[in-house]
Amino acid sequence: MSYISLYRKWRSQNFDEIIGQPAIIQTLKNAIKNNRLAHAYIFSGPRGTGKTSAARILAKALNCEKGPTPDPCGVCGNCLKIRDGHSVNVIEIDAASNRGIDEIRELRERIRYAPVEGRYKVYIIDEVHMLTPEAFNALLKTLEEPPSHTIFVLATTELQKVPLTIISRCQRLDFGLIKLAEIEDHLKKIAKAESFEIDAKALNLVARVAEGCMRDAVSLLDQLVSFSGHKISYDDVVTLLGTADEELLFAFGDAVATNDPAKVLELIRQGLEEGRSTLQVTRDMVAHFRNLLHLKVGSGEALELTADHLERLKKQSEKFSLARIKDAIRALSRAELDMRWHPHARLVLEVALLELLEDGSKVKIVEAGMEAGKMSKGIGSGDKLPASNINTGIQTPNPISNVQGDGMIGKIKTHWNDILESV
Repeated sequence: MSYISLYRKWRSQNFDEIIGQPAIIQTLKNAIKNNRLAHAYIFSGPRGTGKTSAARILAKALNCEKGPTPDPCGVCGNCLKIRDGHSVNVIEIDAASNRGIDEIRELRERIRYAPVEGRYKVYIIDEVHMLTPEAFNALLKTLEEPPSHTIFVLATTELQKVPLTIISRCQRLDFGLIKLAEIEDHLKKIAKAESFEIDAKALNLVARVAEGCMRDAVSLLDQLVSFSGHKISYDDVVTLLGTADEELLFAFGDAVATNDPAKVLELIRQGLEEGRSTLQVTRDMVAHFRNLLHLKVGSGEALELTADHLERLKKQSEKFSLARIKDAIRALSRAELDMRWHPHARLVLEVALLELLEDGSKVKIVEAGMEAGKMSKGIGSGDKLPASNINTGIQTPNPISNVQGDGMIGKIKTHWNDILESV
């Protein structure tokens, strides 16, 4: 038999196996148990969160030989046919490929006939938002008053594109992103059952990259097994994804904190020579400074990172002010947008980082001048200071411009003006 990918092999086969959607599962179970089934459901939410799996399990629960039951047996003829996609009573329609009015008219003709086997005909329309306006209009009446033996399940990742007239005729269930810990636990279970090893750090990175999508996480795990065999390390994940590893990101953070342009350019060269894309490195740096932002404001628990990683982030965040972290995020985010159309992505990143360091140097000069101003006679902390334009176009206070006289005060003024002229 040909190889079956892990995400298909480990697709949920009953309600209890669906991960991260407890409210939805409880709603469907109670509806079956109490005979309060809606004639049409709309499952909305991000990709890979269990929408199609839940629709198939609902079809099993309704047509199981022991049902209707919230716990289908999974071994009877109807359950096996639905699992393998051979049931004539479960009709899955890909709305991206069958989006016109003719397909919906055909559906309306077929819907009047009673199920050949089992109790219900279940129509699962995937990516329903892809239907044309005419197709939606043709579906309206059928969706509102289908035959008693018919259940509609509409699945979509873009609910805002579905007409309100359709949504109002369905019972809406919103699937959410799956928590990091739940993805990690499921990947551990798969690794144990499939007899391969993956270290905790690698597992955490795979789960984070999936961003709440279980299918993406399991697909990446499958790819890693093909890449590195039955023992997966953190370095394997970094190499396969082309992402910047922790050491590179922390080195970038230190270089920005110390305003070291030569080090920043060397790190960019190092990252790209190791085969990483400029866009991916930029995204990883944005994510790194976002982590520093959370640590700086005291919300590190929201990051769901390993304890060691959080501790390193906390130490590095102490080297930055909150404003400096926000400046870094803004500069890198602009660079990420610009490099999508610029032919020299590396140049965009280099210039963005050098400008960030340059702005940091100017801030330090201004702060030094203000400290010197406080030492001068005639300038108190509440005095108004004239503005000085330092190339950037931003009006910044010049605490020395009104200081008169010779001696130490005159030397401070001369030194300050020399610095400004050199910027």
